[in-house]
Amino acid sequence: MSKITLQITKKLLLLTLAVGLSSTTWVFAQVDAGALQQNSEKQLPSFSSQSLPELRMKDGATNSRFGFGSNQNKNDFEFVATVNGTPITKGLFDLNLKAAITQGQKDTPQLREAIKNELINRQLIVQEVLREGLEKNVDLEDQIAQMRQNLYLQVYIDEYLKKDPITDQELLEEYNKQKQYLGGGDTATQYKISQIALRSESESILVIGRLQAGESFVKVAKDVSLDAATKAQGGSVGWVALQQLAPQIANIVGSLAKGSFTKSPIKVGDAWVIVRLDDTRSGKIASFEASKSQLKQAIIQQHMNDVIRRLRESSRIVQ
Repeated sequence: MSKITLQITKKLLLLTLAVGLSSTTWVFAQVDAGALQQNSEKQLPSFSSQSLPELRMKDGATNSRFGFGSNQNKNDFEFVATVNGTPITKGLFDLNLKAAITQGQKDTPQLREAIKNELINRQLIVQEVLREGLEKNVDLEDQIAQMRQNLYLQVYIDEYLKKDPITDQELLEEYNKQKQYLGGGDTATQYKISQIALRSESESILVIGRLQAGESFVKVAKDVSLDAATKAQGGSVGWVALQQLAPQIANIVGSLAKGSFTKSPIKVGDAWVIVRLDDTRSGKIASFEASKSQLKQAIIQQHMNDVIRRLRESSRIVQ
């Protein structure tokens, strides 16, 4: 059975435009309204860029003293501190500093001191783990393989941006496109929904009977829903816009009253879904200037989805 909850392959501005509104990265996604719509029941990977410093730190003292591989520079041999004789390299410090600045923090002496102390604290924990022998509980081979993949992914994205920098004009075009996608106004409405996903229509009808008899939606979702992404949360999908949802879901959610659920199951892919509307809210769409960082990530995400689609089509994959 394919995954029921699909990741959005292109970050919509509603995820960050609506002031004060949080967002979700998975729903019954109608992939970007254009070319990907035919593949809306297939999951494409969504690349969240885990920071390089965090990846390097996970290695701790168990790999090369100065980090992965042999491509070392002098920053790998300059230390900002040592912890019981184990060095914290300037290269590691710089990676953390870069990540913090990328996330919007200002490069100040206070920030640098905080980063250094955080690295010291992490190294202390690493050493305590080793002292207690807890590293035996970690599958280092798989962990390192995953770290290497994420590092290579970041290198690939950096090279793409170096060869084809994203211009302000491209960002503005993306902003206008996504703003239009949200209705073209200055505000956007979001819907907080929950769902129960089941294998068959007949099973879904029985579950609707339980809900109509007064059983808690949260309890029933935890008991029977097939969607691992929402089951543990009692079926909660989170805040979405109608434009993010598959049409058959959006058409019904927009007409539901708060607290009510669908009285007939909805066919989505190879699953049958019961949806409840938990709440609604609206927020002002942020300005272009305030949205540039998220717009850039949306364009990168779209590029990576195109790359992955092309590579999958030209590769032999056995599952």
